[in-house]
Amino acid sequence: MALDDRKKLILRAIVENYIKNAEPVGSRSIAKSTGLNLSAATIRNEMGDLEELGYLTQPHTSAGRVPSSLGFRFYVDSLMDKYLMTAAEIQQLKKAMLNKVHELDQIVKDVSVAFSNLTLLPTFGMLPTIETGIVKSIKLVGIDERTVMIIVADSSGVIKNKLLRLRENISPEILIKLNDVLNANLTCLTASEINLSHIIEIQNAVGVNTEILTSVLELVHEAISEIDKHEVYMEGSTNILRFPEYNNIEKIKEILGFFDNKKSIDEMITKLPDVKSDKVSVFIGDENPVAELKNNSVVISSYKIGDNMTGIVGVVGPMRMDYSKVVSGVGFFARQLEDMLGKHFSEPDKPNKPPALGDGKTGSDNDS
Repeated sequence: MALDDRKKLILRAIVENYIKNAEPVGSRSIAKSTGLNLSAATIRNEMGDLEELGYLTQPHTSAGRVPSSLGFRFYVDSLMDKYLMTAAEIQQLKKAMLNKVHELDQIVKDVSVAFSNLTLLPTFGMLPTIETGIVKSIKLVGIDERTVMIIVADSSGVIKNKLLRLRENISPEILIKLNDVLNANLTCLTASEINLSHIIEIQNAVGVNTEILTSVLELVHEAISEIDKHEVYMEGSTNILRFPEYNNIEKIKEILGFFDNKKSIDEMITKLPDVKSDKVSVFIGDENPVAELKNNSVVISSYKIGDNMTGIVGVVGPMRMDYSKVVSGVGFFARQLEDMLGKHFSEPDKPNKPPALGDGKTGSDNDS
């Protein structure tokens, strides 16, 4: 059943009243705030219809109504106004981006802190990862007779080093042969594309013992996988405690435990549907794929550096959040990161220099 204009106006007023006050909303409050020339009884009837349609719920008989996940979803998709960030808010985020411009991880951290302070919500940022993770080169360097350094570079220039200690000596001739054969068989592949046939071809071509080859291939695979690994930062997690939704000790322990576990945040990002780089996506309640977030909302956007590096920024909070402000802010956050980092890392004097990725160790779419 499509909602008529009156129901839309009432639903919008209920959602915005609930976001502001965190209390069930009654018909009298709506009669005062909507400007509709309707009696409280008529508004109660409309609220009853909205409840039957699944847009509202009633905590108990004598209480007013609160928006359901469906009500929040309809509000985000169809009712909320676009929030215009103030000059002060824009300046706050831009100032964070200007610090330590050569350290991408620090930029994402600083901007996440600034955005968390702005929204008073926990904010997360994922450093850009290589979408393809294609091997560009592999180099084996002998440190001594039984120690080899394995250096793997991907197609964007990101490098990972691995140190291998062998049980027996390896000759310089074998190292040279391994270098040639590994590059001939593994370059232009991703970690997931390296299969048994490649390993057999390498073994036949090199003829070294299984222990050496297995150890080398394990570390090559590990290095490639680390290039693809998500590096996620969470800032302002304790901001969640200011919301009355988390006044239960078990809820507090659950949500803070989630925020403290980087694997959980990485799992959330991995399981969410693909996020378009020019959109802000909102996942409400049961739309979230992680059990700990079923009573929360996630607002998220990606940002790109060049053609094949993509990062993620977003916030986590209660379903009762100021969606208009948060959606606009996340969109601005992502686009500013994208513009600033894209310009910086594509300067003429740095044509092939990738961002420094950390330690250097080698759903529904909404317009933002």
